[in-house]
Amino acid sequence: GVPPPAAPKAKDAHKVRGTLIRKKNSEASVLPASVRGDPQGVPPKLTQKDVSRGMEDLMNRGFIPKHVDLTPAFVKMPAPVLCGQVQMHPWTEQFVKQEPYTNTLGFNLSGIKMDIITRAHALDLNQTRARTTNSMRHAPDTNRSDRADPKTDRSIPITVVQPTTVNINANLPGSAGAGGPDGAGSPRDYNQLLDEFSLHQFIIRRGATLTNTPEFESYRRKHASAWGPIQDVINSLEHLLSKYAVPVAYVDGNKVALLSQIDFRAPTVDDMVDCLVNLDQVLELIKLPGRRYKGSNKDIVATLRLQAVYRGHLCRRGFRDSMWRFRAALTIQRLWKTVTTCRATAKIVEQVQEKRRRDFQELSKKLREDWHLLKRQKRVIVHMPSISREEAQRVSMEDFLIRQNLQMGRLTWIASSDVEVVYVSPFPLSPDVVQYYTKFLQIQGLEHPDERFKCVHPENYDRFPSHFALATTLLYSPRCLKRIANYCKGKEAYIIPGIVGPDDVKVSTHLRMPMLAPEPQLAAVYSSKSGSKRIFSLAEVNTPPGAYDLYSEHETIHSLARLIFERLDVRVWLFKIDDEFAGRGHAWLDATQLQCHQALTRERERSMSLWLDPNKQQAALNKVVEELARVVPRTVKIAHKKLFPTWEGFLETFTRVGGVIEAVPTGPVSSPEVNVLIEPSGEVIVHSTHDQIFSADYQYVGATFPQKSTNVTALRQAALSVGKACLEKGITGYLSVDFVSFNDADGMQRLWAVDLNVGLTDTAVSFEVFRFITSGHYNAIDNTFRAEVEEHPDDSRSAGGSTLDESTSSAQGHGLRGYAVCDMLYHPNLATVQYNVFFNLCRLKGVHFDLQDKMGTAFLLVDSFAGGVISLLTVGKDNAMSLRLLAEGLDFIQLQLGVSRSVSDKFLPEGMFKTSLKEIKGRLDATVEQARAERAEKTREKQQNQETDLANL
Repeated sequence: GVPPPAAPKAKDAHKVRGTLIRKKNSEASVLPASVRGDPQGVPPKLTQKDVSRGMEDLMNRGFIPKHVDLTPAFVKMPAPVLCGQVQMHPWTEQFVKQEPYTNTLGFNLSGIKMDIITRAHALDLNQTRARTTNSMRHAPDTNRSDRADPKTDRSIPITVVQPTTVNINANLPGSAGAGGPDGAGSPRDYNQLLDEFSLHQFIIRRGATLTNTPEFESYRRKHASAWGPIQDVINSLEHLLSKYAVPVAYVDGNKVALLSQIDFRAPTVDDMVDCLVNLDQVLELIKLPGRRYKGSNKDIVATLRLQAVYRGHLCRRGFRDSMWRFRAALTIQRLWKTVTTCRATAKIVEQVQEKRRRDFQELSKKLREDWHLLKRQKRVIVHMPSISREEAQRVSMEDFLIRQNLQMGRLTWIASSDVEVVYVSPFPLSPDVVQYYTKFLQIQGLEHPDERFKCVHPENYDRFPSHFALATTLLYSPRCLKRIANYCKGKEAYIIPGIVGPDDVKVSTHLRMPMLAPEPQLAAVYSSKSGSKRIFSLAEVNTPPGAYDLYSEHETIHSLARLIFERLDVRVWLFKIDDEFAGRGHAWLDATQLQCHQALTRERERSMSLWLDPNKQQAALNKVVEELARVVPRTVKIAHKKLFPTWEGFLETFTRVGGVIEAVPTGPVSSPEVNVLIEPSGEVIVHSTHDQIFSADYQYVGATFPQKSTNVTALRQAALSVGKACLEKGITGYLSVDFVSFNDADGMQRLWAVDLNVGLTDTAVSFEVFRFITSGHYNAIDNTFRAEVEEHPDDSRSAGGSTLDESTSSAQGHGLRGYAVCDMLYHPNLATVQYNVFFNLCRLKGVHFDLQDKMGTAFLLVDSFAGGVISLLTVGKDNAMSLRLLAEGLDFIQLQLGVSRSVSDKFLPEGMFKTSLKEIKGRLDATVEQARAERAEKTREKQQNQETDLANL
């Protein structure tokens, strides 16, 4: 269907009909919400009306953000708020009672004289209303109904003031008052002209303003509306001029008026002086010394000045004394705080060191208790070949980082199936070096050797100086320490260091791994030249004649003089610095060059009775001392000139760290070395024996194994005695004992112990490499090494010409082997050769290692060829063959790389390549000659035996 119509809406009962009147004032617009929520929104444009509302209104409405700095708006002149210096009133006005100011005209109009007000009279309002204009009188009366009721009209009297008119120009000639009552068109009077055209300069005489002058009165009339601040400036001027007793000053009133308008600060002296017309004359008086004491209050000012100066003097003296006491107290406090802090720090360091020492001893004790089981079970050996010597020694060592990496042969420890190796290198090893050693280990039948050894390096090695020891950089490389700890987690592990130092102990305690080495203090003491003498004395082994523990020049000279006097048969005396190594701290003196030596020799041969006279001996000894003090600086020869260019420098180090004096044997001398292992359980084992090769200046060149220069049994017993003496002193781990072997004047072989090195030496590491590549066994009793090879019939004679024993040559499956090694060969041209090129040349020239016969040449990489350093190890049937192969290897390197140095290499280390080649060839010749002599001796003995047998028949 159709929907019904909608009902009409009800009308609002309260709606008022008529015109709607809108409100006059509109609400202020607020910042839109879209702009308030969006910091990058564009606000609406401000109108002049919005600006007129004020800054607070704009901030409340959001047009000005809260973070906006409003300082520029307030600083701009005229600013709504000003900051100024507060006015400080004189203290003399504190108790002066001021008259209250009750005038309603204001402060600026207080000096204006108003007209006199006369009495007022009442006026009738109706009478004034009757006086209307004609227009009002004749206007039609159209609205009478609006008139007021006459009954309600009242007469309201009002008072009108009629001022008295005073014509000040009436008496002037030609004035407007004389011309007529209106004065229209009359010229201005004198005062008006004066007010307009005057300069308004008034005078201040003796500190008082002349107020009765026309200029001043005109000035006051012109500035009557702002006279209050002007009067203050004038008062300040009067005070200033009276203070300096200025007789007359001419003031520019206009400048005073401008100065009075500055209401945000008080006028300064410079501002007031600028208002003076005669500025130069006034400044001369003001700047005149003592002028202020000629003013009106000169006595008071002078008295105050004297008091102020003396009080200042007293205050300064008191302040100086107080500051002196304060500085003294501060110095004492700082010194005392420094002392207490140092003591507290030293105590804390001592506690930490003591705790570390106890932890190290506990780890060593645990290693000693578990050693029998540990060496038979699976274990991890962390090799850390750190050279932890003194900083001065490390700085003076050439290629220090490479020298720390000379013992990469430690990787061959994994030849035992129970051993895993973590090798810590001082720098990142190149992939070629790691790959070379991986293949080097694989050739002996080790499967997946890269899974049994890990090469790590301190990640912060390049952040420290290059002379830092490996243990130090490892200690400051937490990531590398964490890698070592993670690899050894859950496994039995111990550390084999190099030259042990304090940082090695810190690494050991940090990793909670025992170290197969003694405490650093023991190692440092007994590795020194003087300390080794005590060990040798305790072991009762023979040592060369000499003196040790020398710490002064006087003691050194007198000890040398007594040695020369007592041992005239010794030709050369050797000086050794206690903490040096490898011949670096050696110097020698040829005693035969001394005049006293020849004289003493003749005296002893002439009369033995006079020679034994004590008085004669003392006199002769004094002569020796005098000559030594005079000629030693000129005649002593120093081995390492780069370290000690002069005798004075050598003697300074010698007396500072200590040293020894030893006799050098006469004639051919060999230098056997014995590497000893002192196990934590107390067992002393001879690890290997070598004959060391030295240059003429006592620098180490290389070594041969096994040693053939002295009696094996005597050498072994002496080494074991030294090892047991070291064990009594608490020394464990690896060490080496250096001897010298020679024949005395009677032809008897003598053996002297000369040096002790605590730590794993390079020769011990090279022996492990040799044992790995030959798969042999070392018999320390007879000093022979046998490799598992099959001897051929044509191998009965070695390449050196020596004949093997018949028992040895007839033994099948076991062949005698020896090796020669040069641990560090430096050649600058090696950096220009690539790996594949170098080894291809070696293969073509026959410089290689025969895996079947276990003989040949093996290269041990120390670093990439960029360092120019390589190690060379040659294996032969005897020492002569090993030396021949080593000489051939050096000749091959010299032939392929050359020996000339380019100009760009003049700053590189010279190395010892030529010296090594020369000494090795010399040792080869001596070995061959010795082998021939031994063969001839055996032939003679055989013939004698045959002749004896025939005679008996």
